[in-house]
Amino acid sequence: RFGTWNVGTLTGRSLEVVKKLQRRVVDVAALQEIRWKGEGTRFVGDKGGRYKLWWKEDDGTGGVGRVKNGVGIFVREPLAQEVLDIERINSRLMWIKLPLEKQIMIIFSAYAPQTGESEEMKNDFWAAFSDSISTIPKSETILIGGALNGHVGEKTDGFDNVHGGFGYEERNEDV
Repeated sequence: RFGTWNVGTLTGRSLEVVKKLQRRVVDVAALQEIRWKGEGTRFVGDKGGRYKLWWKEDDGTGGVGRVKNGVGIFVREPLAQEVLDIERINSRLMWIKLPLEKQIMIIFSAYAPQTGESEEMKNDFWAAFSDSISTIPKSETILIGGALNGHVGEKTDGFDNVHGGFGYEERNEDV
């Protein structure tokens, strides 16, 4: 089972998040907005129910500023031992490579810039995302978990074939 979750912050909440993943029987979870400095790997939880977390945050301040982004991926043990590769691209984008169901899966955690951020930041994010995806062999399956920050709204306006009309409020310019 796969899940994605914008946690708002993982600081002081990593065990709480793991317990929720255990209750929902989630094997792999893409996390956004974790707000941990730097990058790293650690186990969270008790033996027999632990998850391994890989994360990335680079706030650009050299460790002297408020951390506001960050992505991570939790993988349940013993599945975590099967991870073949990890690519930490930036504070908004990373992936792991994992053999699942007789195929190789690339699992992304993505956190797109929100409405109000600069066009340059948004363009840089989507360019990095596109570049990353373009390097993945077609024989591998891509799974994307993320907070992509596009609000589709409740009106279908020209998207009748793909939009069920169950969104909230108005569509934003990031769609």
